Amino acid sequence: MPGTFILFVYGTLKRGNRNHGALRGAEFAGEARTEPAYLLVNCGSYPGLVRTGNGQAGMAIGGELYRVDETLLAALDRFENEGKEYVRGTIRLANGCEAQTYFYTLPVAELKVLGDEWRE
Repeated sequence: MPGTFILFVYGTLKRGNRNHGALRGAEFAGEARTEPAYLLVNCGSYPGLVRTGNGQAGMAIGGELYRVDETLLAALDRFENEGKEYVRGTIRLANGCEAQTYFYTLPVAELKVLGDEWRE
């Protein structure tokens, strides 16, 4: 369906968390895990998702999938400060499919690595 995207969320946008309301109008498409190529870092009161590289071991991160339209995706880009603290990109899921997600872009060397799933 044109204009529809699958979005992977892993932090405050998940069901039961404080920013889930920003997904109003999205259709829940199920829980999912990523390929083991990512890490969650502690950004204070929320997590940041980063790609691993240079031989660094990654984790299969748990999250949720939503179907969102172009209008909601643009609103979420603004909400997530896309292009500054986060950048939206494609993530590979454990089942081989791809989805959109928000990757953390600020330096992470001093941030603690979290487990494979964030809970508020």
